[in-house]
Amino acid sequence: MSIIKKFFVILFLFIFSNTVVNAETIKPKKTPLKKLSKQLENGKLVKINSYQASDYKGIKEGWYKESPIIVDALITYPEGEGPFPLLLIVHSSGGADEFTADWLEFMRDQQKPLLDMGIATMYLDNFSARGAKHTYRDQSKASLWSTYIDAFMALDYLSKDPKINIKKIGISGYSRGGNLSIMAAEKRLRDILVDKDLYFAASQPRSAECGISGMFRNPTPVKETKIWYVHGLAEDYTLPGPCVELMEKMQAKGADIEIDLREGWYHLFTGNYEPEFAKRTQYFWKCPNFYTEDDGNMNKEFVDLILKNTKIKSLDEYNELSRKNPRKAFKTMFKGLVKEKCIGKGVTEGGNHGKTFMPEYLAFWRENLLN
Repeated sequence: MSIIKKFFVILFLFIFSNTVVNAETIKPKKTPLKKLSKQLENGKLVKINSYQASDYKGIKEGWYKESPIIVDALITYPEGEGPFPLLLIVHSSGGADEFTADWLEFMRDQQKPLLDMGIATMYLDNFSARGAKHTYRDQSKASLWSTYIDAFMALDYLSKDPKINIKKIGISGYSRGGNLSIMAAEKRLRDILVDKDLYFAASQPRSAECGISGMFRNPTPVKETKIWYVHGLAEDYTLPGPCVELMEKMQAKGADIEIDLREGWYHLFTGNYEPEFAKRTQYFWKCPNFYTEDDGNMNKEFVDLILKNTKIKSLDEYNELSRKNPRKAFKTMFKGLVKEKCIGKGVTEGGNHGKTFMPEYLAFWRENLLN
């Protein structure tokens, strides 16, 4: 497998993640979910109403409602009448193409045994409607916060489906999809975006980026969500430490979380290829920590970095720019990091652990979605 193909799937961080809003024309791309449906020989393509936001501030202040969008999903039911539990499967920065990729069979291989157990599946495409095939070149086409909204909008969509048991919905993904799976258990987002009676029953994030992705410094977990967090200790791309710290904060607030650290495992450990060094892949763990504070703003350390290295003069000025022109705000933020000289290159990806990990993975869903 080529370095370039693997580069498509890596998690770039939230610093690249501002959104194209109404002021700019979005040209949707054809969703790979049509190809996925043919590969799986099942599935119904559906449309989900969602929104866009460049950061939590846009969600907290309601700005996201100014940028509606319709995203794609593929849903498949087991045999029978239901109502069925369901697993929502989300992708990384590689986009929905990774659902169909030969080098990531884990994404498809999970579906049949899930259906055989009586668990429905939904593959969610966060990117195509936003005009992005992948985001390794331009993360501004699909922000992390927009995709967090998508997850909750999918949950809301499923709540109206009589064939689905809405109290038994799971979510899972790696890298950027791991971030999505963590934030699906964030009460502040849930309470703003959907009915407060809705929640994900279980979440299985892998290899997320929690240190410089703008996630909450002080999380407020949905306590009904059981989380099994997996991260490789050999990671040199998304380091495990910041996510372990975040998980421990959530545990201290009553969240039901298992932290599972694997010796010798790297990023994208479910990829069906041996570990390989990707010299062009960028990492950001040398950069200052980037969090969202309780008031919705970026943490002071990161704001100071922007003010020091760009023409932005105040946090208010940055927030105004973020609302009016998120893409320009992104470019300004990235310019600050470039000038800070904290970005590195060269990480190890792969591991060929998909087949050994699968039995544990399926057991988690059997326990938490069927019981």
